[in-house]
Amino acid sequence: MQSLWMLAASFLFAVMAACTKAGASEFGTFELVFYRSLFGVICIAFWVWKTGRSLHTPLLGAHLLRSFLGTFAITVWFFVIGLLPLGTAMTLNYTSPLYMAAFITIGALRRRESIRPGLLASIASGFIGLTLVLRPEFREGDALPCLIGLSAGFLAALAYVQVKQLTRMNEPEWRIVFYFTLFGTLWGLGGQLIVDRLHPITMNNIPALLGLGLSATLAQLCLTRAWGAGNMLLTSALQFSAIIFAAVIGWCFFGDPIPLQSAIGIAVIIASGVAATVLTKRKS
Repeated sequence: MQSLWMLAASFLFAVMAACTKAGASEFGTFELVFYRSLFGVICIAFWVWKTGRSLHTPLLGAHLLRSFLGTFAITVWFFVIGLLPLGTAMTLNYTSPLYMAAFITIGALRRRESIRPGLLASIASGFIGLTLVLRPEFREGDALPCLIGLSAGFLAALAYVQVKQLTRMNEPEWRIVFYFTLFGTLWGLGGQLIVDRLHPITMNNIPALLGLGLSATLAQLCLTRAWGAGNMLLTSALQFSAIIFAAVIGWCFFGDPIPLQSAIGIAVIIASGVAATVLTKRKS
């Protein structure tokens, strides 16, 4: 079930990226973060009210840290997209599993536990496949933006660790996502009002906003369940599947070609995910 949750989250994140691309021509970065989060706040708050659940939590500080790390990582990534080729920016954003593998390996060494080289290899091969798909290009003067992009992957990895800690303290997924989207709503609205005004919503751009909000909310719920379900390295390996879904969606709806090199990269990514699943099954 952990694998299915991560695959569902990856597909929904690919849909979210497509909706973001469709709305980027009419809305700013902070504005997209605002609408991305507002939908989740409204839906989860309504569900909590209808089911009689409570948003009260003794872990408000941990929620604030997770929300800040995750929201800041998204904002930094959107910022880097405007400075670097898209392939380079996407590659840097997906370095978070490599940071995650490093965190887990260091933790295992400190506890004098055995390291799983097979899962580490699946993460490394998944990143190789990612570079084949995206074909990153580094230009003169890109050093500083690339370092900023690497920080986005680092912040995302820290946010995932915080999600794992919250679930270990028996915090439900929906409450984690609620506080994350609440923080993102305030962050996006405040940032947009500082840099510009809110742009009008019309019948032409509302489908992109609705798709963005719905897919982002469902993706966060699936992602939170995946990270809290068990093996973090397996979840890291399977999140590369978002690139496969994004490539197919881009080909179907935006006419983006899939050359031979990208097809080989997609095959490597699939093989890495399958290998991670098999290795975890054998370990169990």
